[in-house]
Amino acid sequence: MNARCARLLASLPEADFRPPRGRRAVLSNGLTVHLLKDATLPVVHLTAFVRTGKICDPADRIGLGEMTAALLKDGGTLNYKAEEMDRTLEYLAASLESYLGIEEGRAGLTVLKKDLPAVLSIFSDMLMRPAFAPEKTELKRAELLELVRRRNDDPARQAVREALRSFYGPAHPYGWRAEEASLSAVTADDMKAWHANYYRPDNVILAAAGDFGSEEGMLRGLEAGFAGWKPGGTVSPGIPPVELPAGRRVFHIQKDVPQASIVLLLKALKRHDPREFPLAVANEMLGGGLSSRLTAEIRSRLGLAYSVYSYFVKKPDYGYTLAYCGTSPGSVGRALSEMLRQFSLMGEKAPPAEETARARNALINSFVFRFPTPFDLLTERANYEYYGYAPSYLDDYVRNIAGVSPEDVLSAGRELLRPDDAMVLVVGDARKLDRPLSEFGPVTELPGD
Repeated sequence: MNARCARLLASLPEADFRPPRGRRAVLSNGLTVHLLKDATLPVVHLTAFVRTGKICDPADRIGLGEMTAALLKDGGTLNYKAEEMDRTLEYLAASLESYLGIEEGRAGLTVLKKDLPAVLSIFSDMLMRPAFAPEKTELKRAELLELVRRRNDDPARQAVREALRSFYGPAHPYGWRAEEASLSAVTADDMKAWHANYYRPDNVILAAAGDFGSEEGMLRGLEAGFAGWKPGGTVSPGIPPVELPAGRRVFHIQKDVPQASIVLLLKALKRHDPREFPLAVANEMLGGGLSSRLTAEIRSRLGLAYSVYSYFVKKPDYGYTLAYCGTSPGSVGRALSEMLRQFSLMGEKAPPAEETARARNALINSFVFRFPTPFDLLTERANYEYYGYAPSYLDDYVRNIAGVSPEDVLSAGRELLRPDDAMVLVVGDARKLDRPLSEFGPVTELPGD
């Protein structure tokens, strides 16, 4: 989106969008289902949210969950070999997926209405009875090991990953990363045990939307498809408290690259904190779009960067606000100084009413585009239930954003955007920097591995 389009979107009147709710039901085995009928196309979509994530890995088996989730499909099932699954899906123009995020597992299905029974049989078998075929397991292990070996090919991604690792600490699950040793240690028995623990119906929320006929018929089909899937006592490891020291911290990774990467991190919010709405408006002003302050100053006025932005992430125990800037090594000091200055300004005085209104309207008017299909909407509702939000969270979102005042933005800036407590990480060649990083705080050199 160019700057003119961004300004136009921000200037539009607030959208009056009231997302439909769909229906929520619980199957006899404890599987929670969200249903929303949509006959626009003869297609059905399913997404399963599994209460697990990379943070659930054992400390000596980091990557275990990622391998397990990927092999639900790629490793075949007790009733369907992997090649048979692929041939059937290709013939029916259907798709299945399974993967693991930081705090959630997901498995998805897209299929034509007429082929739903056949593909639902494969989907349910994938979730209930994975086989972890040995040859497929070794192929997946090799794939993940190659990703580890090449993880620093993109300096920008390296900078963000290592900044979060330094921010939370490499011993905290939020700062973990898979290594060759941890992936090589994963066995088939490990994966079977991990799957048996987490992939249980009472540990899953399923979103189902599309042209599936009647809701009652769909629920009967799901009852039959997941018959025999027994609930049980899932055991999840506790997440250690996040401990973030006060004061500025600076980290550097030496790398001779044409563009240096700057990442700035600050402690943000736990989930369900009502300050997320003022912080959302504050972040939109600071670095949420092409008309934001970071972009206007660092990219447009100073001409120091093409890519500069900020966003925030909520977590069960303190999320983060992240700002990123890619710039020439010879302008790292100038760019970082301006980033810190813009963060500081957010807590010094209330923004103009017009700027606040533009930021609010940009968030509200982009809200509707988060749901291009009923399935996207239903998936979002299921996702918010997964993370423990009230059923009315989406319905109240527009009102909560619209109620943010300039004073609320100032309060969020003072409480949550304090640059003196920022953690900074720079990936670049120290010999080419315009200013020594020690001017910004005590510097810790990190290995580039």
